[in-house]
Amino acid sequence: MRARIKNRLDSIAKNEGLTRSRKWSAKRRQQIEELPLKGWYAQRRAGLLGLMDVLETRIKPLDEAVLAAAEQNAEAQLLMTHSGVSPVVSLAYVLIRGDWRRFPRGKQVGSYLGLSPAEASSGKHQQRMGHVTKQGNTLLR
Repeated sequence: MRARIKNRLDSIAKNEGLTRSRKWSAKRRQQIEELPLKGWYAQRRAGLLGLMDVLETRIKPLDEAVLAAAEQNAEAQLLMTHSGVSPVVSLAYVLIRGDWRRFPRGKQVGSYLGLSPAEASSGKHQQRMGHVTKQGNTLLR
């Protein structure tokens, strides 16, 4: 929900000529708050910013709990050394995957998570790889 609200606020900013930022920040929020909007457009911005504030206060304790749990898990810490891997993603991966030793190869991990492509082939026809199967855990995928 928070991401949707940020996307809607970015859309309002884009319609007013403010280029999209790669990352949401306090500066980005300030730029959006300072846009000279009129009528219902200003009310929509105010409503979205209010919703985002409520979500932030509800999400913050959960983020802190996940960060504390990830800091206590050695595998999650190792995953967080990669750029773009947050405590939420690393902890979800470690907990959903379970013991890594049960998978002989990385290909089997991908299959377990539902990230392997579907395959359509027959005796005389060429092997055709399709979209990911989406058979694994939806939370992690």
